[in-house]
Amino acid sequence: MAWDCDTCGRTFGSWQALNQHMNAVGHEESPFQFGCDQCSFVFKTNCCSVTKPTQNEIKKHEAELHFWCSECKRGFQSANNMKMHLNSRVHRGKSISCPCCKSLFATAAGLAHHLETGSCPKAARLNRDEVYKLVRRLDDSGLIAKKLIGWEGSTTYQASSLTWNGDYFECYFCHRLFNSLQSLNQHLQSPIHQQKLYHCPNRTVCKKEFTTLAGVCNHLESESCKAMRFEAVQRHFQEIMKGDRLIGYP
Repeated sequence: MAWDCDTCGRTFGSWQALNQHMNAVGHEESPFQFGCDQCSFVFKTNCCSVTKPTQNEIKKHEAELHFWCSECKRGFQSANNMKMHLNSRVHRGKSISCPCCKSLFATAAGLAHHLETGSCPKAARLNRDEVYKLVRRLDDSGLIAKKLIGWEGSTTYQASSLTWNGDYFECYFCHRLFNSLQSLNQHLQSPIHQQKLYHCPNRTVCKKEFTTLAGVCNHLESESCKAMRFEAVQRHFQEIMKGDRLIGYP
């Protein structure tokens, strides 16, 4: 968005910069309209006076209609991408604490990934399976955890040199190609081909299922199916992952 001085025609990158210019040299804006240069939107005007838009009004307009972050000077292709950017650590910082090691994360999905991958130095025994057992025990109604009868844990997959197809190492599940056997085994050791343990709580509308808690958290944080607001995801996840509930995983 660009802002023009109606007296001298000089262009500025923000309303704040334009306002500083006008105050410094005594120039004034037109008393009849104050609009967005990217569209026809006009901020609160009438024929007698102008109510200058606040910084929050400008940022909200730019974000919602133009997917533009004025603070970062970045544009995004969709409203969802814009929303995910605003909910990232760039704008929200890191405020979610691991109940075990106290490391800070920007989102519930980040903390879930930390625990499910065994990355927490204070809870080394935690992994995807143990986190699922904990969530399933606490989620009596099956809001997000699937009630898997007979489930005994994740299956271990290991590729050998036989997966070499002459050019690449090939995954025998999805046929994705890798340059090295190590890369293929890292792929197989990830949850990508494991059983889906979670589902979206908005099951009447959304039928998506997920292999990890981080996956369902990320889905909910995106608000794509409107099952839960971003802030509510953070609050509920922190309630689930209280330190006393993880005490059995030193």
